[in-house]
Amino acid sequence: MQFYSLTFLYFFLPGALLAYNLTQKAYKNWTLMAVSVLFFALAQPEHFLLFAASVAAQFVFSEAMRKSEEKTKTKKAIFTVAVAVNAAVMIAFSVRNQLTGAEIPLGTMVVAFTAIGYFADVYKGETEYIRSFADFSVFLGFFGKLYRGPLVRAGRVKESPNRNGFSLETTGEGLYLFVRGLAKLVLLAQPLEKMYEDLCDANLDRISVVGAWLSVITLGMMIFHDLSGFCDMARGLGLCFGMDLPKNFYFPFQSPSVTDFLDRFNMTVTAFFRHYVYDSLRTDEKSKLQLVVDTLLICMLCGVWFGIRMNYVLWGLYIAAFIIIEKLFLNKLLDRIPRFFTRIYTFCVTMFSMTIFSVDADIGIIRTFKAMFGMGAEGITDRVSYIVSENMLVLAVSAFFLTSVFSMLVGFINKKSKPTYSVFAVLETALLLVLITGELL
Repeated sequence: MQFYSLTFLYFFLPGALLAYNLTQKAYKNWTLMAVSVLFFALAQPEHFLLFAASVAAQFVFSEAMRKSEEKTKTKKAIFTVAVAVNAAVMIAFSVRNQLTGAEIPLGTMVVAFTAIGYFADVYKGETEYIRSFADFSVFLGFFGKLYRGPLVRAGRVKESPNRNGFSLETTGEGLYLFVRGLAKLVLLAQPLEKMYEDLCDANLDRISVVGAWLSVITLGMMIFHDLSGFCDMARGLGLCFGMDLPKNFYFPFQSPSVTDFLDRFNMTVTAFFRHYVYDSLRTDEKSKLQLVVDTLLICMLCGVWFGIRMNYVLWGLYIAAFIIIEKLFLNKLLDRIPRFFTRIYTFCVTMFSMTIFSVDADIGIIRTFKAMFGMGAEGITDRVSYIVSENMLVLAVSAFFLTSVFSMLVGFINKKSKPTYSVFAVLETALLLVLITGELL
């Protein structure tokens, strides 16, 4: 069972909401822990014991640190082991995935990164220990954020009104956000993935300028709608189950600079590395060398978040190079240029980065680069023309939802008239459910 299944949508989720809202506040996290455990057991039964053992081990480390609070050396040793174990688990599964193609178990990266952040915070005294096993399990392993995050820090997640009792408004808002995220995944990301695969096959046979550019742009849109769709679903489920999770994407491809793009793309991951790596290593000296080193480090780590592969590291270095150039030379110029043109500049730079991020290995990055600029490639092939004609609607809708136009429209309606917004949200949710159901049948 997955988020994007009719079983989850029409059976598991309603049952989970009913159980959660019938539970008294003092026991809600126990119910939510049970729901998360059941979801994982149904989603990936082959990795269930690993998931349960991981969460339990994190709690053991947490309690060991708490009970050693007055013993500095012991506490430091436990902290070091906890961080090392989580880092080793992430590296091991990432390398295994790259070498054998075996999937990384659900939630491995999210749980490990969240745990490392938690251990660092309690070690430095920036947050309190979570002493309840149910609270700790929900913090680490809430089923809504196991796929793509967002990453959260202990004590930084606000409670939604559903924590104190059933709220029709909050539940409705959460379900609305969840369905919109599910629509991004099912109606946009998955068709884009199929189109990207078709374009790669076409380019492998006879690469063309249009085919090369479209494969890169399609990949960029697919990654955005996939990642942001999962995070919207996580935030929506969070609202339904008493948690106000942070945003993770804010229309990154319409950013006015590459620096701003990094701040809008996978926001909680960028914030994680800035807080736990950049802030920890930063000195008072404000030198250009430090700026370069810090930017390279943060961007490379943001690339490695997607997996331990050289092209992910190169993607981080590519983004870092433009950020460094902007901060050292271009910021004043970008401030004077009309926003429309700076957004075009950022869109081109960031979409171009998708060539490095993930291009079919049989085609190769260099061959794709050359084809994009007409070197050794024809303009367009009949096969690419057919693929475009078959996917024109998906391309147009996907491109539209890369922008904030629809979000601004919905926000305007909400600001002007709450009743109109409520009717609009209900109608949109119903329409999307019909389209999603039809796609999944």
